[in-house]
Amino acid sequence: MNIYLFWILFLALWAIVPLMIIKGRTDESPTMQASPEVKAKKKGWFG
Repeated sequence: MNIYLFWILFLALWAIVPLMIIKGRTDESPTMQASPEVKAKKKGWFG
């Protein structure tokens, strides 16, 4: 049973990681647009 559990978790990991990478790539474009606003806020915080 431990071997079956291992393979289920192993294959699930290899199924989830690419989805997270793809999701991260799609989320990069809005964050890049928002980054100048964040930098402006940080400059305000630090002086």
